[in-house]
Amino acid sequence: MRVVVCGLTTVDLIQTVERAPGPNEKASSTSAVLDVGGPAANAARAAAALGVRPVLVSPIGPGLFGRLAREWLEDAGVAVVDLAEDGDPSISAVTLDAAGNRSVVSSNNTGRRHGFPPPDVLDGAAALLVDGHLLDVQIAMARTALGLGLPVVLDGGSFKRGIAGLLPHVTHGVLSADFHLPDVDDGLLLETLAWKGMRLAARSNGERPIEAIYDGRSYSIEVPRVDVVDTLGAGDVLHGAFLAGLARGSEPLAALRAAAEAASSSVAASGVMGWAGQAATKP
Repeated sequence: MRVVVCGLTTVDLIQTVERAPGPNEKASSTSAVLDVGGPAANAARAAAALGVRPVLVSPIGPGLFGRLAREWLEDAGVAVVDLAEDGDPSISAVTLDAAGNRSVVSSNNTGRRHGFPPPDVLDGAAALLVDGHLLDVQIAMARTALGLGLPVVLDGGSFKRGIAGLLPHVTHGVLSADFHLPDVDDGLLLETLAWKGMRLAARSNGERPIEAIYDGRSYSIEVPRVDVVDTLGAGDVLHGAFLAGLARGSEPLAALRAAAEAASSSVAASGVMGWAGQAATKP
């Protein structure tokens, strides 16, 4: 089953410390890892670990870090459509403390030139995931996907300028607690998105239940409790697992419940994909 994921790819330097340093402080790390990251790339890796065939549409580039990112992605079962005209992926500096909390500084796709994917990139796909980081490309792809009758999933990690132009083309929005819309009461966000046409509007909030509106009805989906080791990429795993569930034909609430289980498994393991070995064969 083929899915398409469009958005941000990064190369992450992840350092583990006892406590994140404050202003003008230095800290020694207990481990340091270089890995591919970014919401779209991580969602694609999660979907691949759950048995679907993701195609990642993203600016990566021909540079040293770009070659590393492509190698890591392809090793994870992710096919790549590179939109970069030059250079390397965005670079992120990630700090993880002893409690599993993370701090991230990233250049994202700010000011970077990119092209557009081939017009047949969605042929044979079962669903499309977009993350708001490449809006000119994502709006065009989401519009095309809707015309093909495909689910369009939004990874709403945070509000991005211009995202209002994408929302009318989204069928399933899975948002974080950090996602807000200007001029919309935060307590009415899901109701507003559902009223504007999203079939599923859902919002995660860490270990608290995921609140969702599906076909006009409200639901609360429990998140399995686990001992937290590492929260890095948990939201990306949620989105990738949800996409995989939709692609396999699961009803959206069932796909969201299974995705919550995958995201909980991810925070109980070290690294974004540390959970993948035991999850790869789950339905």
